[in-house]
Amino acid sequence: MLPTSKQIKMNIQVRKALIKRARRRTEQLITYQQLSDECSLGLNMAEQFDRNAIAEILDEISTFEHEHGRPLLSSLVVRANDGHEGKGFYKLAERLGFGDRRLLEEGFFATNQINECIAFWQNDTNFSTHQ
Repeated sequence: MLPTSKQIKMNIQVRKALIKRARRRTEQLITYQQLSDECSLGLNMAEQFDRNAIAEILDEISTFEHEHGRPLLSSLVVRANDGHEGKGFYKLAERLGFGDRRLLEEGFFATNQINECIAFWQNDTNFSTHQ
């Protein structure tokens, strides 16, 4: 099934919001609900259907980034209750070939992706070339 123009617009909007976050000097991480609110997605993270919807958007964005040799932007999105990425992030990383999910969930992978993401997008040349 092809995405609708609204979905494509949302994905571009979410991607730009995450790039903007990565370029900040502080508070680069954002919760799933904050991201939905900031991008006017109208999702409620208390609802499983909405959590699946934002996971799909983030999966698409990070797959795109990975295919273009860039760090996973979805590493910047964390759960409100514990400040960690959701299980979908690790499933995606495993699917993209970063390793076994159990090893990824130990925390080093996410931290490395966050740091790489921030470093990549704070580089003005990368930003002007790849935004």
